[in-house]
Amino acid sequence: MPVIEQYGLALWDVCFEKEGAMWYLRVLVDKDGGLDSDECEEISKPINEIIDRQDFIKNVDILEVGSPGLTKKLRHPEHFRACIGEKIRVTRRDGKGKEFSVYGTLAGYDGTNGTFDIDCGDKTETYAVSDCVKINSDL
Repeated sequence: MPVIEQYGLALWDVCFEKEGAMWYLRVLVDKDGGLDSDECEEISKPINEIIDRQDFIKNVDILEVGSPGLTKKLRHPEHFRACIGEKIRVTRRDGKGKEFSVYGTLAGYDGTNGTFDIDCGDKTETYAVSDCVKINSDL
């Protein structure tokens, strides 16, 4: 999104979600070193103006512009590529449906097959993104 780049930021993710009776459009932006609330507020106005001019987005009740945070959700191939070498937390379900987490370093990503490798110290494990409940960068 050129307007985001003009502010020296990068688009991380866009989510359109219903919470209760309200529809939220969340635009997550990032930059090296992170960003503060003033920067989010500054970029909100031009993004809101663009959205207001679009006919295809009628149900947006609330626009939220923010940072993906310290524990960014990894959902897209570019997220995985950007986080190679960083610590991540992978949440999965066991055979009984109970959630558990695996921690390690993102060692690689195969965008073709949607798999990634996580170095857990004593071993490297490979997971399919589709088999995970969520994947986040970790502190």
